[in-house]
Amino acid sequence: MVAIDEIPLFTNPGVFGLHSNAEISYFTNAAKSLWVNTLEMQTSDGGSSGSVNREEYIEKVASEISDKLPEVFDIYNIKKNKDYETPTPTQIVLLQELERFNILLETLATSLFDLQRALVGEIGMS
Repeated sequence: MVAIDEIPLFTNPGVFGLHSNAEISYFTNAAKSLWVNTLEMQTSDGGSSGSVNREEYIEKVASEISDKLPEVFDIYNIKKNKDYETPTPTQIVLLQELERFNILLETLATSLFDLQRALVGEIGMS
């Protein structure tokens, strides 16, 4: 018998001086990689008639999210309210959070608009 045939196909991590959790981590990453590669191999068009391709699905989801976005808060008029003439610490925090939320809403709206334009081919998007 040849010495190569006696070498086991699978060795435990201890042979390489690794902790036993290294094997769990390796198999977890291998499974994730397998699924990611499988999903990447799917084509965006084709399949049975009546099915929606990937671009149409993304466009649909983006437009649905855009439709559900609330309006930006009018912080100027909120501050003009007589209750906010001398704001309490809680009101100050609320106003700061409203400003941050407005930035988030504007970023979401811009990103979704750019995504929709990229799907049509008007702009390039990575």
